[in-house]
Amino acid sequence: MNPWLRVGPLVLVLLAVGGVSSSAQQPFEKARDWKPLFRGIDLVDLQAEQPRLMRGHAVRIDLTTKGLRFFATPSNGERPDHTDGLKTSTFLTRYKCQLAINASPFSPIHKEEGQPQKIEGLTISEGKVVSPERLAYPALLITKDNRVAIRRPPFQLEDIHTAVSGFGIVLEKGQVIKGGKDVHPRTAAGISQDGKTLYFLVIDGRQPKYSEGATTSEVGEWLAALGAFDGINLDGGGTTTLVIEKAGGFHVVNRPIHGGQPGTERVAASHLGVFAPPLEK
Repeated sequence: MNPWLRVGPLVLVLLAVGGVSSSAQQPFEKARDWKPLFRGIDLVDLQAEQPRLMRGHAVRIDLTTKGLRFFATPSNGERPDHTDGLKTSTFLTRYKCQLAINASPFSPIHKEEGQPQKIEGLTISEGKVVSPERLAYPALLITKDNRVAIRRPPFQLEDIHTAVSGFGIVLEKGQVIKGGKDVHPRTAAGISQDGKTLYFLVIDGRQPKYSEGATTSEVGEWLAALGAFDGINLDGGGTTTLVIEKAGGFHVVNRPIHGGQPGTERVAASHLGVFAPPLEK
């Protein structure tokens, strides 16, 4: 029996000029229903065989959950650039998050952790600007009381407590934004129309016979199918990583591919972590 269960048809939405049509069916299959990880946070594993083999994982976050809060990579202070690079798993364990993803684009790539790196676009950690906005980079903006928005610069930063940047918006007011044909591993985030649910999505790539990767339009389609109304494409490629806390340590949920090596994490300058209460017993 195939462990991947196909979900039902996706209602067609009329899209404005500049968007692309959603297909008549969901763009992925899911292994099982959403699995609770922490209070207000659920995980689901996803797969598609068309238009190519893709494996992904999505996290659904209930923003009304009491005790839920977000944390972006903090500044490295007086050291060069903006932050000191960490693997996503190191970020999670160092700051004791329950969940973490890679976030803003950055440069350069280092093999070792702890080296200064420059973030491309706005990053805010605990109300402090770590890296300034850049015109070409939209951002995921989060207030202290967990109101979330995806915006293009220039930004209104009053009340913004946490922010990370992305390469582009892939879903806007329910419309999938048409993008290029490049296929890569992807990390993305989306917000529901009512503002109560935040989605994280990772799609693995560059791994024939396992997962080849996605276009940005496909990322928008997957976010829309999950329930998002707006979505942003964060840093991807060999940096794409989703990590969760597990038994006092960590578990890398997806299969990163830094340096062409499946299962190898990349040292990154920017991460977005989530603190969440444990599940009720």
